[in-house]
Amino acid sequence: MKKYLYIIIGVALSISSCNLYREDYTEISPEDFPKTENDLKLMVNQLMYEFCTGYWDGQSIYSAGYDGYQVMSDMSTDVLWSGWGWQSDVLYYQQWKDNSTSSISDYFYRGFAHYQFLSKARQVIRRIEASEAKEEAKRQYAAEAHALRGWMGLYLYDFFGPVPVATDAQLDDPMTFNRIGRLSEEQYDSVMVSDLTYAIDNLPESAPRGRMTKGAAMMILLKYYMIRGGEEPTGQWFVKAEQLCRDIIALGVYSLQNNYANIFSIDNQGNSEIILSVPCNASASWTANYMTAEILPSNMPWTDKSAGWGGYVLPWAFYDKYFKSNADKDKRLSCVVTEYTTAGGQYIGKTNSNQLKYGALPLKYGKDPNMTGAQAGNELVIYRYADVLLTLAECIARNSGVTSEAEGYLNEVRRRAGLGNIMGYNQSAFMEAILAERGCEFFLEGLRRQDLIRFGKYHTEANNRINADNKTEYYKVGKEHNRFPIPQSFIDESKSAIKQNEGY
Repeated sequence: MKKYLYIIIGVALSISSCNLYREDYTEISPEDFPKTENDLKLMVNQLMYEFCTGYWDGQSIYSAGYDGYQVMSDMSTDVLWSGWGWQSDVLYYQQWKDNSTSSISDYFYRGFAHYQFLSKARQVIRRIEASEAKEEAKRQYAAEAHALRGWMGLYLYDFFGPVPVATDAQLDDPMTFNRIGRLSEEQYDSVMVSDLTYAIDNLPESAPRGRMTKGAAMMILLKYYMIRGGEEPTGQWFVKAEQLCRDIIALGVYSLQNNYANIFSIDNQGNSEIILSVPCNASASWTANYMTAEILPSNMPWTDKSAGWGGYVLPWAFYDKYFKSNADKDKRLSCVVTEYTTAGGQYIGKTNSNQLKYGALPLKYGKDPNMTGAQAGNELVIYRYADVLLTLAECIARNSGVTSEAEGYLNEVRRRAGLGNIMGYNQSAFMEAILAERGCEFFLEGLRRQDLIRFGKYHTEANNRINADNKTEYYKVGKEHNRFPIPQSFIDESKSAIKQNEGY
């Protein structure tokens, strides 16, 4: 009996072995994904990775390293520098033209490589549109994907100008190799306006932190309009920007915080002034805020668990020009440290510090008691309501001249800073006041580069720094520096379908 049982079992196994198939759980096909609202959310979430703070892996545009958007932008102006030298001098004096010995070329490469995100986001949008999920969910997550595509499009355009963008037909035929050139200015305008208009029309006014909102999409489009206005000041870009500012205000969602420092406090995250931010987590290296560590001296008391690398500074030339005369009034200086005492009681100032001799410490992000080593949890502020008010004041002055309304928006921001009103200025003086106010308000937020380009001062201010600091070994820079160079490897790979920016 036992013998027959073994035979039956053996036959059964031999028969079944002919019909066994391995289930592969690593493959995702268009037939089974995405189908549910959660599937759509997961697809959009993976798009957000490139906007996190990252830790110098080349994939995150908001790293606190030299190649992070905010640092790279501000470091190439008068508002940020580093006592370390190295790449900071290349950026600060705009010495990146034909500079093959510096890792600055790596930063340009990693930055331009993000153009592939535009195709990835477009594919996500198309898969969302074709999914079986409910229409309301499809609109919501497609709108987020459109907003993220616009956000990356803004980043790329700001640094490099128009980039290559694949068509749907090219995306549908991935086996055919296409050498795609950069879009024209008009074509890029169309892509940006289309993506962000869809996002604005379909995103909610409020959402959980970390999700895209109507105001965030409007702000991204506003920044694009302002960049384009700086390039074509006789066009309609500033008119469009003025209306968009008014539309953001009309949402009734945003307002100035009474205390400037509280905007960046970990206890006040998601406050009413913040329009767009990147959430951070001190316990996760890929999403932590490292901006404080980049600035904090290693011997400066901060929190029990904090660590600093003592690098970035607000240059004394900027401090003396814009802050010094109001040092006893300007409340924004609560975020700027000009001297400190170590835990051992040693006084540290300009004369006995390798860092402070170059500038003050722009410790804009307040203390996180849970800061672990270099990792803090303060959300990284990208855009906020004060920018809307100052941009509206600027646009009114450009479009209609200096009016009491324009003065009112400027003075609203100044009063929060503890400063007096500006009244009766002619247009030239008013515009200079706007530029100065933006510098004091948004240092370390990555807006100074855009502002100086728009006011025609980006390269001339770099030459002024070269002269003032007697950097005779450095070449004088020109207007071509308004855009960074396209890495040669991308030009070579495209067989010159991708054209270099003018002047390089």
